[in-house]
Amino acid sequence: MTSAGLLRARTLRVSWGQALGTLCVLALVLSSIAPAQQASLGTKRALAHTDYDGWRSIQLQQISRDGKMLAYALTPQDGDGEVVARNLTTGKEWRYQRGSRPEPPQPTEGGTPAPGGPGGPGGPGGAGAAGGTNQLTLTADNRFLVFSIFPTKDEVTQARKQKKRPEDMPRNSLGIMDLSTGQVVRIDRVKRFQVPQEAAGFIAYSLEAKPEPRRDERTPGAAAPPERRPETIPARPRGRRKEYGTDLVLRSLSDASERTFQDALEFTLSDDAKNLVYTVSSRQEETNGVYAITSTGAAGPATLLGGKGQYSKLTWDEDSTQMAFVSDRDDAAAKQPKLKLYHWDRQSPTATEIVSPATDGLKEGMLISERGAITFSLDGSRLFFGVAPPAEPERDEEEDATTENKVVVDLWHWKDDYIQPMQKVRANQERNRSYRAVFHIKEKKLVQLADKTMEGLNPTSDGRWALGTDDRAYRHLVGVDTNYSDVYLVNTLDGSRKPWRQKQQFGLSLAPNGKYALFFDGKDWNSLSIPDGRAANLTKNLGVNFWQEDTDTPSTPSSYGTAGWTQDGKSVLLYDQYDIWQISGDGAGRALNLTDGVGRRERVEFRYVRLDPKERGIDPAKALLLRAENQWTRESGFYRDRIDGGFPEKLIMEARSYGAPLKARNADTMILTSSTFDQFPDLYVTGQDFKKLERVTDANPQKAELLWGKGELVRFKNTDGVQLSGILIKPENFDPQKKYPMIVYIYEKLSQGLHRFVNPSPGTSINASYYASNGYLVFMPDIVYTIGYPGQSALKCVLPGIQAVVDKGFVNEQAIGIQGHSWGGYQIAYMVTQTNRFRAAAPGALVANMTSAYSGIRWGTGLPRQFQYEHTQSRIGGSLWEYPMRYLENS
Repeated sequence: MTSAGLLRARTLRVSWGQALGTLCVLALVLSSIAPAQQASLGTKRALAHTDYDGWRSIQLQQISRDGKMLAYALTPQDGDGEVVARNLTTGKEWRYQRGSRPEPPQPTEGGTPAPGGPGGPGGPGGAGAAGGTNQLTLTADNRFLVFSIFPTKDEVTQARKQKKRPEDMPRNSLGIMDLSTGQVVRIDRVKRFQVPQEAAGFIAYSLEAKPEPRRDERTPGAAAPPERRPETIPARPRGRRKEYGTDLVLRSLSDASERTFQDALEFTLSDDAKNLVYTVSSRQEETNGVYAITSTGAAGPATLLGGKGQYSKLTWDEDSTQMAFVSDRDDAAAKQPKLKLYHWDRQSPTATEIVSPATDGLKEGMLISERGAITFSLDGSRLFFGVAPPAEPERDEEEDATTENKVVVDLWHWKDDYIQPMQKVRANQERNRSYRAVFHIKEKKLVQLADKTMEGLNPTSDGRWALGTDDRAYRHLVGVDTNYSDVYLVNTLDGSRKPWRQKQQFGLSLAPNGKYALFFDGKDWNSLSIPDGRAANLTKNLGVNFWQEDTDTPSTPSSYGTAGWTQDGKSVLLYDQYDIWQISGDGAGRALNLTDGVGRRERVEFRYVRLDPKERGIDPAKALLLRAENQWTRESGFYRDRIDGGFPEKLIMEARSYGAPLKARNADTMILTSSTFDQFPDLYVTGQDFKKLERVTDANPQKAELLWGKGELVRFKNTDGVQLSGILIKPENFDPQKKYPMIVYIYEKLSQGLHRFVNPSPGTSINASYYASNGYLVFMPDIVYTIGYPGQSALKCVLPGIQAVVDKGFVNEQAIGIQGHSWGGYQIAYMVTQTNRFRAAAPGALVANMTSAYSGIRWGTGLPRQFQYEHTQSRIGGSLWEYPMRYLENS
């Protein structure tokens, strides 16, 4: 690729495959003038592409409640993984093969903020609700590890080669590991399972349906089995397809005894593990219903509600004292049966109907929706659910197929809320939309709260009040501006609405006690008291900015965020660029700089670490753990502070990146990741004082045999005199007397990733670890922007940054290449028309002509790209008609 070739380009789009091919060209061009392969250190060798598949990530890490057991999954990029359980006291480990993880979802359209693919393991994870596909969880008594097992890669490959039917493909299994012995019980064909959150002794799991025999496998003379529909069917906007249940098993972990219940479709264990509730969907429809069993004892299932029909959406309240669900039992024979809402108190023998289509409070034309979520208020006094107009009848597919001269058209109008591509993308969402209603359990009163005139609704924790949002007046701005809504205070007892805010851009959050709503106006934080609506500006007189000061896009800046409210709802903790402020919700009390200005003085950003995932407000009586990061050196660590005063206490601060800690529920022990560019983010165990960090995983021992690289910051000024930084990655066996080829990778600001470990993997951009291992310098300069001149801004930052590295004397100036993807690709396409600095350039997925791209459509969302060019990343600052020369000059 040459500069002259790019100069001739008018508009260029590069697919991911083309981008990877271009990277190969970049490597070939630079390698043709690269020095001989770096001499190895001892027996170390350079990374090869063949190393990628076996590189493993740590996922789903958990620590037992007593802090003695660590569990996690080791997952390679391609191949079979394993589950690991480690006793943190003795160091004893048990491992079990877990098979090959399912293929991840396809990436969506968007930019590439940093090279090299994933940067290590994800955050602390665990088991989700029943139905998850990638679960791993420790039981509440710390005795067992329960996890999903996938088919091996070879099993799936062979089944595909044999062209097996979908129902005959290898299925997931369930593993139950005894943490005292490491022994694993494997149960095949398990599609989902649940472990109770607050008690131990039992788990529940459902099995895949048994595959029907092929025609040639049936017993001679046997009747053909009834037609089976798929066991899992996606939600459909029109009508409902019948789903049938399978075997549900309740297993006692103490003695391995099991009880099996047939034709179960949905199931849920109470948090205390005392009750299993499940729905039955059988071909013998008279056995359908909702059933509850007691985990201990031999009593059979109790029928909460039974009869022909469908039963779904089993939902517990916060303390598992009551449940709600929906059913069409009383209208099951209808072509489009209507649902009713039922309530069950665990002290009652049966469930009770509480809402039907005839209940007072539903607006005309509204029915209970099977698509809307069911939730209890935190105190269990109110039940929220969805309502919607009746679904459109399903069309007769055979009749459609025989219709002559069938014409399909798209009808739209210039006054439509959304442009046609967005309407297409949102069509299914709109068909599935529901509006929230509430049933007040004590008052036995139904109130429909939301409708087409106010679609959004966010209730307070007790459900007494709610914030409603209506964006109808601003939908036409989507795609050329941002999202706005009018906000209302809603009384859930009578459904009345009080206008609160017009054209609100940012969201509103509620205090735990429901007395205040908090919102950001683009400059300051404000509160509204509930229910009188008194407004208070909380931050205008504090002498620091709470909007992101380095915003360099022509849009309203966002805030730095919040740590949250205190448990009593009286105070909120707000972030400025560096420090944390404690401010009373009414704005009348004294604002306290919780971190005493230490952050701003030392350029350290403090942020609250939430250690309790169930935390509902910050406990003022407990010490706060704060994550700290120096914005100049990129050191990170942790401090301790208190709401009642005192300077923040430094616990640890080092030249590395620490992940979010995961704390044992009933012990002081925590686990977290620690990484640098050349140190994989393995897990470490420590106490809350951070006096000792012990590495307890070694996910990729093969790294010890590989050459890597080391990262450092390079300081430079752009041509406007702005002080900037860039990451320079040097080969592990770097020799300052040699001349090295250098690849420049760009996007926007990247220096915050100094200590980010880059997994060796394929991707749309260069892999910094691979290139450093193979004897290249990799440079990632920060870029800041002047509104209206994004291309020139990149040039003003990148070239001085490169020169700062060249001035160090170890760069081969005849072997400097540049690569970037999406936004980085655009900037490269611009720069190579302005400079001959680069020997090779590999822009990926770029748009080189802003005038033709201005009215393009994003295929994932249907959004026009105009907002991007006018207000966000492209930074032109106005429309094509206002600034035609800016669009031309930046192309």
